[in-house]
Order: sequence, then C-alpha cells, then structure tokens
Amino acid sequence: MAAAEISVQPGDSIQTAVNNATSGDEIIVKPGTYTENIVINTDNLVVRSESGNPDDTIIKARSSSAHVFAVKADNVRISGLTITGTKTSYSGIQFSGCNNGIIENNKLSNDGYGIYLLSSKGSTVSNNVVTNNGDYGIVLATSTDSTISGNTASNNNGRGIHLGTSDGNTLSGNTIVSNGVSGLYVCPRSDNNLVFNNYFVNNVNEDIKNGIGNAYSTAKTAGTNIVGGPYIGGNFWGKPDGSGFSETATDADGDGIADVAYSFENSIYADSLPLVSGTEKPIEEPTPVLPVANFESSVISGPAPLSVQFADLSENAEGREWDFNSDGAIDSIDQSAVYEYTTPGTYTAKLTVTNENGMDSKTATITVTETEEASSGDSGTGDSGTGDSGTGENEVVDNGPVDGETIDDGSGNNDTDESESSGGGHSHRSAGGGGGGSPEPAKNVEVKEISQVFITNGKEVKFDLKNNATCIVYVEFDAKKTAGKTTTIVEELKNKSILVSELPSGDVYKSFNVWVGNSGYATSKNIENSIICFKVEKAWMQENKTDSSFIALNRFNDGKWEQLPVSILKEDDEFTYFTAETTGFSSFAITGKGNNASENVTESGSEPETRSVNLQDAESTGLTAEQMSEQGNSTGTKGSEMISKITSLLREWIKSLQSLTKG
Repeated sequence: MAAAEISVQPGDSIQTAVNNATSGDEIIVKPGTYTENIVINTDNLVVRSESGNPDDTIIKARSSSAHVFAVKADNVRISGLTITGTKTSYSGIQFSGCNNGIIENNKLSNDGYGIYLLSSKGSTVSNNVVTNNGDYGIVLATSTDSTISGNTASNNNGRGIHLGTSDGNTLSGNTIVSNGVSGLYVCPRSDNNLVFNNYFVNNVNEDIKNGIGNAYSTAKTAGTNIVGGPYIGGNFWGKPDGSGFSETATDADGDGIADVAYSFENSIYADSLPLVSGTEKPIEEPTPVLPVANFESSVISGPAPLSVQFADLSENAEGREWDFNSDGAIDSIDQSAVYEYTTPGTYTAKLTVTNENGMDSKTATITVTETEEASSGDSGTGDSGTGDSGTGENEVVDNGPVDGETIDDGSGNNDTDESESSGGGHSHRSAGGGGGGSPEPAKNVEVKEISQVFITNGKEVKFDLKNNATCIVYVEFDAKKTAGKTTTIVEELKNKSILVSELPSGDVYKSFNVWVGNSGYATSKNIENSIICFKVEKAWMQENKTDSSFIALNRFNDGKWEQLPVSILKEDDEFTYFTAETTGFSSFAITGKGNNASENVTESGSEPETRSVNLQDAESTGLTAEQMSEQGNSTGTKGSEMISKITSLLREWIKSLQSLTKG
C-alpha cells in the first residue's frame, strides 16, 4: 500500500490521525492550536507542521502529567511544531526504546523536560529551540549513537544538555546558554562521546564526571566555527559576565584557538582546542511570544433563552476581553463565563487576548432560534416559600478542576431518555436540562451556579458548588460512561418552577432545578448512586417550627412529586446539612413540617402516633432505661401531657443522633 498524507486541521485530533495511519504515512498538521497528548506506536511515521513554522502550529498538553509526544516506534520524525504544557519529569517529546528517530525544527518550552531520549539508538536531534523548561532541556538516558546538533538549549531551570549512561553520542553546533544548574552534564557511566564546536555561556558551563573515551574537541580543521573563527576544534566556554575562559584566553597566532587547553574542574578531561572570542557569537534575543486566541463554547445554537458556556483556551494570554453579543461592548474579562442570549438572532462571540507583545482575536457564530412554544397552563408563579428578594438574576460560575481540557460538545452524550407527561399543562422532561440551556425562564431564577468536572467511566464524580450561592453544596454520582468535561447547573428559583404543576405539601424552603450534562445524559444508562447535598437555614426551621427530622427533599418526576430518602450530614452555627438519594435530576423543592402537638393528632379522640426505639438504638443514642420506660408507657396516657412527653423524647433522640453524626 502506498504511503498516504493525512491532513489535520484545528478541531481535529492528531491522535486520531496517528491511530488511523499505517507505516510510511505522513501526518501534516495545519496551523492552529491543538490540545492533546499523543502516543505513537507505529513505525515510519512523520508528524510535521504544514507551514514548517513552529510558531503557528502549537501542541499543548491536555494532561500535564503525561508527555505531549510519547513515541515508542522506530523511524519516527517530528518536525516544525511548538510543544508545551507538561510538568516536572514529563517531556515535550519522549523517544522510548526507539531507533533512528528524528526531532527537528521544533520549539519546546514550559515542559518538565524538553526532549527526552530514553533507551534509544541512532536518534537525530537538530535545530530545535528548547527553552524555559522546568528541569532539563535535552536529556539522554541509556541512549547511544545519537547526533545532537544545531539546537539552542537556554534558560532551562536545570541543565541544558544531560548525558546519563549514554555512549557514542556526538554533540556539535549547539548553543547552550543561561541554564540554571549547568550547561552540560556527563555522568561517569557515559563513554565514547564527542563534544565539539558548541557555544557555552552559563554560570556553570560543565559538570563532567569522567567516563571512558570521551573527547571535548575534534581535530583542528579549516572551516568557520560556531563563533565565526577560521578553524573547527573545541568549544567556546564563556560566562554571562564576560569572564569566561574563551573570553579572556590569549590567541597569539590569531587562528581562533586558545594558546592553552581548557581543563575541567574535578575531571580528567580537558578541551585541548578551546575557541576564543575573536568573532564572538552573540546571544540571540528570544523571539517575542505573541498571544494566540482560542476558545470553545458549550453549544453554538439553540432556542431562546440560550445559556452558553465559553472557555478561554488561548496561549500566552495575560488579559482577555469577551464580546458575546456583537455590540462592541466588553461583557466579561473572566477566563470562563456563561452568557444568556434571550432574543433570537445570529451573534458573533469574540474573544480578544493580549500580552505585552501584542494581541489576537477569535470569533464564533452563535445562532439563537425562536423559543419553543410551551403548552398553555399555570404560569408557575406560585409561592415557593422563599419570598421575592428583588435581587434580580445572579450567576456564579465554578470552573472546577481539569487544567487544559475542552468543554464537552455533546458528542457521546446524545443517548436521550426523555419522557413527557402532563402536569398542569406543562411539558416535563424527566431527563432534565443541560446542553442548550435551561428551560426555566431567566426571570424566575434567583441565582445560578455552575460547576464542571471531567467524567470518566467507573469513577466517582462530584460537582462541588464552591461559591455557596445556592442551597446546594454538591452533586455526586458514579459514572457508567465517559462523557468528558461536563457542566452541572443549579438554579435556585424565586417562585415555583414552570416545569411543575404545583408545590409539594408542607412548608417550602427552596425550589430549585438541577441540570447535569446535555439533555438525556443523566439517566440510569450513564450514571448511578446519585446524591444531592443541600443545606437549610436553622433560622428558617425555627421560624417555621420544624426541626431537622421533618426536612424533606422532593423531586418532580413524571408529573408528580416524590419524596427522596434524606439523611442528616452535619450542622454548623447557621445551617443543617443533608444528603438525599435521587434517581435523576430535574425540579426539586425542600420542605419542612411544623411539629406542633396538634399536627400529631390525626383525628379528635384518636391516640397519637408514636415511634418505637429498640434497645440497641437506645444504647447507641444514649437513651436511659427510664426514658425507654416513659416512652413505652406513653401510649396509655391521655391528652396534652402524653403528647408533651413523646415530643420531648423524640427531640432528645434526634439531638443524640445529630451529636453522633457530628462526631
């Protein structure tokens, strides 16, 4: 089969192209920014930028705890890319167990290591710029017969070039300057390496631990050396303050070679033909780093009102300005923001990013269609028990973890499981919200908080609402399907949701909606063991003459309210915290029930309901035998005296349980 050229453009996955390639294929990456980690296991592949210019083709690690390129194949070439975004001990490019690989004309910065050759043979590393990395610029570990030439290794926190237990390698024509620990390190188990015609200007240029058969100059040969002299020989050894050996050595015959050898401290080796600065190679000023604007949106179209989550994925940005609605005004300067489009139309969302060197912009089109008509019925303005604070609409965004990941666009989350039932004339979706925005009118939302988490199959997922803007503390469940970065929206309402026909019985503390992911995602096919943690003000419970044992969480599902199992989690000075199990997410209401004595008598003359406490419960909660006896005999007591005793005992029991829960 003939070799193929596979084109990759922004929005496509380089990894997908690699997975679809066969030996001999060439993957050509068009200009743009790509956020991913790439593993190559196929021999004889080329991955290169279309332009050959690394400044316009940027690969950023999706996970900083993995190599950007992890290559485990022979004869692989990587060329013309900017590669960035890993942390300590992870590399921009790692060749592991590879033969005859080529790494050329790339820029590697802000990685743990720039280039890492591990147990590889015959590699060629040439004309790369490896700067500002967390530790090493170029690392060879148990790697042999490689050619390292024409590279710039500068401003790395550790060493410019590191040879560890590596034999038979040639280093020439490299510029190694301003590295934090040393320019060159050679471990004592590295043998038969040749180092010549390199330009070293570091506070510590070399840390040479001997080894066998290493050489730090080649035979004197006519030809222009790295600092413009007439002969090739050894290396240039300078210092940032101009006091280095090559900067101060004498050259009586003017051949560009010092008159004496340069001996390495604490080493048996020396550079016998060190270069001098007759025509000194200037230290090149780094190319200004310009910002590159890039962003993603949760959706690009939908009916009004349409809530859209925007996330800035730009490179090298120090400031940003969002214009979501094409009016030229700045709507936000946050890295992640939500904007609600209330009027149908076509809008151009624009992100402008800046740094000290310049600015860049990117736009996207958002299409808002006519509102989907709801069937006639109750307007849903009934009393929710919260009162109208008159504060208007508020929105709080919690971006959650996941450094460098993109917003889920809904692919893979389209397994719909929606049911509609009549409830006061309103269309009801039991699967609940998400995706294209909430069906709740914005005018009925008191405050909204958003959290995002990356969902992986088999993992526990927890959406923390860290800003404490609503009565919901967190939402969690176990994922049965990978969904990528997913958004949960909690809307605390001013009044009854339009999605419910009526409020549940009891005193309503708060009405709210919870939407998890795109429409149809939060079903039993995708999640299980769902929990909502919520909080209730103690002052409200006192005012409504209810206690924590009478607090309930109600979910509106299939046209009716269902009461969920509730447990007390903890309490503080202001709130009592509860957890409730739920089979899905939609509209909810928190209710309480006053515990006046009259409410405990079902009919005139009938005996009140009592709660039994077995001996084991009594021991565990601290109830005394006398209290047990009083409770057991209370059923024969008439009137208010009997009710008072029962109420007192129940309160003591509840307080004991709360005390155990706190402990």
